[in-house]
Amino acid sequence: MTQQMTAPTTRYGLVQAAYWSGFCMIVLFASAYLLDAELTNAQIGVVIAAGGLLSAVLQPVVAGLADRSHRVPLRLWCSALGLVIAAVAAILLVPGLTWLLTAVFFGLLVLTVQLLQPLVNALGMAAMARGVKVNFGVARAAGSGVFALVSVGAGWAIASAGTVMVPLLIIGFQLILAAACLTFVHRGGPAVVAEETVDAPPLRVAPLTRQRWVRFFLLLAGITLSMSAHAMINNYLLQIMRHHGGDTGEMGTAVMIAALVELPVMMLWGRVVGRWSPGLLLRVAGVFFVIKTAATWLAPNLLSIYGAQLLQMLAFAVMIMASVYYVERLLPAADRIKGQAYMTMTSTAGSVVGSLAGGALLDAAGVSVMLLAATVIAGVGAVLTLFSAER
Repeated sequence: MTQQMTAPTTRYGLVQAAYWSGFCMIVLFASAYLLDAELTNAQIGVVIAAGGLLSAVLQPVVAGLADRSHRVPLRLWCSALGLVIAAVAAILLVPGLTWLLTAVFFGLLVLTVQLLQPLVNALGMAAMARGVKVNFGVARAAGSGVFALVSVGAGWAIASAGTVMVPLLIIGFQLILAAACLTFVHRGGPAVVAEETVDAPPLRVAPLTRQRWVRFFLLLAGITLSMSAHAMINNYLLQIMRHHGGDTGEMGTAVMIAALVELPVMMLWGRVVGRWSPGLLLRVAGVFFVIKTAATWLAPNLLSIYGAQLLQMLAFAVMIMASVYYVERLLPAADRIKGQAYMTMTSTAGSVVGSLAGGALLDAAGVSVMLLAATVIAGVGAVLTLFSAER
């Protein structure tokens, strides 16, 4: 019985692990690959931002097509997109590509890997809706754990063998993803919609008046600014590490530290949110984004950068988890889907702003000025979050 309960989680954990390994190679190693292709920091920012913007526009379209396509199972959609990513990465191996073509094809990688994310999540949720014993939190934590290992392993591999390892590893991980999705076949009943039990007391949520909507949109603005500061560090972490004498190997180690410290938050979130309200946790996360960004700005060496990455636990990890629960607990049922969509948009908007601003500031003034600007942006975001998040 135990084996039957854990096997679906293990197989779905492989899907998550393969997806986040590919995401790591495409997003976190974009700077390493594109700098080697002779793009400027500002151009790299445009590539990442363009991919993010297009994914935000196309995500609901692709999700809607997958949802309405009853003849094609969701696992086949995931496999197909994984193979598309592998094919685009293979094109990058063609010798003699101009910098412009390299930018276009890498932008397609950024676009497609973000299109794939909601489908990968929906794959697990659909299995759960059919009564399959999938522990989503454990499977997602497996994705973060493997993300950490891949980041450090790939970092040192690129440092020794060159940036050709980026498309090669992308291809390898996408082939694993396609196979994992294709074999994620399960037996379950028809999809069901969870309903409130009779004994469970209904949540008493105040209606969203005009004033509460204003507060909610101020909160969204605050989170967007926090995520912008986060993107300025993550998307240009290689440049930060080189500023302190490191390279892709040290960057991989820094990413590994941040990914590993997220795991306890994910695994223990049920206890955390049971003790503190999502609004309070969002405020805490906003403050720690400022502390983490300032610590990165003021870091005198690589060891201090590693120390700053430890704050990921109370900044990014708490923000991502608390934002979902904030909508579910504090918004009326009729507004929750819309609220979750707005929350999701903050990450995309933050990535776009951080990518464009970070690249421009790096080229114009260097790493220190970019991190100072990121700290100011995170500070403004924290102020907005402190005053707008409801408890």
